[in-house]
Amino acid sequence: MFYRMTRIHFAEDRFEEFVESAASLRDRVERIAGLRFADLIRTGEGEGMIISSYHDSLAFQASARAEAGVLDELAALLTSKPHGHEGSVVLSYQGISG
Repeated sequence: MFYRMTRIHFAEDRFEEFVESAASLRDRVERIAGLRFADLIRTGEGEGMIISSYHDSLAFQASARAEAGVLDELAALLTSKPHGHEGSVVLSYQGISG
């Protein structure tokens, strides 16, 4: 698996509008080839992370333009340029629910 973590900042007073705009892109995001999941996480007031997982680095590379296009759609609601990191899984733990 291959992951991308993107730190974002948005105007807190426009948070609901930001979430609605992100939700409106759902079909577009779900059509990105090789994408396993993408989660939008609020980490604090006016800030968050987008965690996305791809089948492998080749799928990530092939989808880079599509992912950038989605971020471009949200740009008007962001207060700074998104900052991303990506990489392969080195070690993974999965909890057991019960």
